[in-house]
Amino acid sequence: MDTNTIGGCAGCSRRDFMVKLGILAGAGMVSPKLLATLPPPVAPSLIPSKKDAIKVRVIFAYHTPNEIQQRPDWPNVGYDFRPAMKNMIDTLNWQIPGVEFIPTSSKDRNHAKKIVLADERAGEIKGYMVVQLNCWNTCISGVWENTKKAIFYTPLPYAGDGGWLTHNSYIMNHLTPNYASFAALDFSKAVKVAKAFEVLKDGTAEDFQKKAFEYRNALIPADTPPAGIKVLADKVKCLTPEETLAKLKGVKILSVQKEMEGDFAKEIENTLGIVIERITFKEVNDNARAADQAEAEAVAKSWSSKASRIEYVSDEMLVGCARIYLGMKKALADHNAQAITVDCLGGCYSGKLDAYPCLGFMQLQDEGLMGVCENDINSTVTMLAFSALTGGRTGYVSDPVLDMPNRTISYAHCVSTRRYFGPNGPEADFEILTHSEDRKGASVRAFAPVGEPVTTVKFNCHKKMLSLHTGVVTGNDRDDRACRTKIVSRVTGDYSKMELSWCYSKDRNFPGFGWHRVTFMGDFRSAVEAFAAKIGYKLVYES
Repeated sequence: MDTNTIGGCAGCSRRDFMVKLGILAGAGMVSPKLLATLPPPVAPSLIPSKKDAIKVRVIFAYHTPNEIQQRPDWPNVGYDFRPAMKNMIDTLNWQIPGVEFIPTSSKDRNHAKKIVLADERAGEIKGYMVVQLNCWNTCISGVWENTKKAIFYTPLPYAGDGGWLTHNSYIMNHLTPNYASFAALDFSKAVKVAKAFEVLKDGTAEDFQKKAFEYRNALIPADTPPAGIKVLADKVKCLTPEETLAKLKGVKILSVQKEMEGDFAKEIENTLGIVIERITFKEVNDNARAADQAEAEAVAKSWSSKASRIEYVSDEMLVGCARIYLGMKKALADHNAQAITVDCLGGCYSGKLDAYPCLGFMQLQDEGLMGVCENDINSTVTMLAFSALTGGRTGYVSDPVLDMPNRTISYAHCVSTRRYFGPNGPEADFEILTHSEDRKGASVRAFAPVGEPVTTVKFNCHKKMLSLHTGVVTGNDRDDRACRTKIVSRVTGDYSKMELSWCYSKDRNFPGFGWHRVTFMGDFRSAVEAFAAKIGYKLVYES
């Protein structure tokens, strides 16, 4: 078999694949703004001969066959993966002379399995580097389950992080002696770990793993305060667990559209006193359409007058979002509820909601109510419980992204509170932009105060577990990929544990909390510990 033959391009040589990625178009075809977020182009003259090199297959996991993304997903619809793939392959082949990195594309577990089994028959491929380009492709499973050769798994930042975090979490908890992982915003750092493939010339997959972990551990800094940033003192005065449970008793969450297991809802009510009631998209949307036009226009104007920037969002769209806010607020009043969580992506992609609720969630939180996206009950319960415990601080639900060489985590979502310290607290600077994944509608980018300590938590009420990690805000990333708000925090504690608890496994003994987390400003770790002990939940320290 020709080892240059690649999945997704049957019969293609490596050169053909690079042509397919746009190599013949030249660097001038790539915008400078885009190149700033990728490995820089490599001059062909810098790439050495691979005559005697060992062969490693690079599997780019994405929604093939479209190198330009055709559907809403991270990093965003319309994203062109070709420059990223080309520059990654060129950089690897330049920086690691003894290894020939052969590019391949794959769309899912079964497709990746076929690639691996074909390689097993041919016997020339020594290892695999799987690069997750968008969130939910399961290619890594098809590789990990079907080979004992060396595997290195890494994401394209603000693109494949959800898939990488959740799939990698499972594998790291079932670690085999051929596997290593790493995540970095700077691809050159991932290349340093990929150099471990060099040991395969004379060594084993286990030798590769030892060397890869040696390289990656050397790249993760010690737990020290962030350089050049004044860490603020913000020890939150919290209620006792008993006072918190008293405040939660009888509080109601409206779950818009999705059904849930009866035992799950019963566990939440029995343990925390929180009641969950399901309503439909139709109720919220009908309320929105019946809302007073003048009131909707006034809400929209209040948002636009305070936003520091509005881009690609029309006045008409803002009024539509204001109507959704009014529709949710009426539903809360009609059902005597204090929180609402909406299957927003399902509602907007299906046309059952006229507009995104992101700005409406922000407004509800300004008023001391709760609005949470993606119908995430565990996150909504988390936000309610710890808002009560902290005396009214507002949580921020996110899709986190790890950057190991800086020991940071970016909390990313297309929605945010603008009052991190509660309804009576200061209002953060915020922008109104499109929803990132589909580049439609309207969403929020809010900026958290640099130097503020943060406490990040998440219930898994199915498993009676609670996760916890802490950090300090070091910045707000404006990268155009992925969700709009990106609060960057330097993690305190043991950073090497950070990749272990993100899987969606149903195993009740597995410390999985999914991708979302809920972040609050302030340091109240000891209060979280006391609360977990009071309700009898296992506390999982993520760092």
